[in-house]
Amino acid sequence: MKTDKFVIRAMREDDIPGAMRLKTAENWNQTEDDWRTLLNLDPTLCFVAAFDDNVVGTVTATNYSNELAWIGMMLVDKDFRGRGLGKRLLTTLIEKLDSCQSIKLDATPSGLPLYKSLGFRKELAIHRMATTQFETVPPNENEPSVKPLPESKWQNVMDRDHAFFGADRSRLITEILLSNKSWYVEREGRISGYLLTRSGSNCTQLGPLIAETTEDAKILLLSALKSFVGKPVLLDILHDKTDIQELLLSLGFQVQRSFTRMYFKSNSFAGSVQNQFLIAGPELG
Repeated sequence: MKTDKFVIRAMREDDIPGAMRLKTAENWNQTEDDWRTLLNLDPTLCFVAAFDDNVVGTVTATNYSNELAWIGMMLVDKDFRGRGLGKRLLTTLIEKLDSCQSIKLDATPSGLPLYKSLGFRKELAIHRMATTQFETVPPNENEPSVKPLPESKWQNVMDRDHAFFGADRSRLITEILLSNKSWYVEREGRISGYLLTRSGSNCTQLGPLIAETTEDAKILLLSALKSFVGKPVLLDILHDKTDIQELLLSLGFQVQRSFTRMYFKSNSFAGSVQNQFLIAGPELG
């Protein structure tokens, strides 16, 4: 099968069913609304590989103010692998992001060799932890300090997120907040931590979780988990947050797999990594 029979083109909304077929085959958690969100954030940075008008590969990116771009949803149909489609999709996207100062992604083990070959460098590790259900959450004496995040505080969260994450992702934060549960902690008149959630096709994803202290991260997590008792939950946690990992293990979470965060060009917008506990998801950062 010749590679010139494949077409790399911009993703359209009517490609979403084909993209969902690819993600379902990998047992990923994204929904049709997640694909729409990525298209809404920047339709010029979402691509498909098509063969006979069928979607056989995808890749997306979200550009955070041309400072930092995040690549995700790198998928190739298993029947079409080994023909260079992943590389063609990725190089097309990188060329489109030429003016962006830094490009990042969270690589699966299978994708790592491709990214390394194109010049991506390792930054840190992330562990996916999940549970099919948990029955109880331990008492949390600091729970009264955790509150549902009202719209009047959204801008405060976005300002803090810019500082902690390293780039302005306010449009993404708004998309998540519009239809999902979220919580925050306030200390001395400032937001010191916040946790957002997203509904997935298989389970609820917790994250991002960003906090000034590990203690605030713990109380946010425990308060949020009370809303999902008896339900499947997953989260992606930075490898160095061992206290939070131990807490999750005690609640019945297990490590499913790991990702490697990688960067291209520079790592100028890493933010405050010590305050990042859970990411929004490998496709979002």
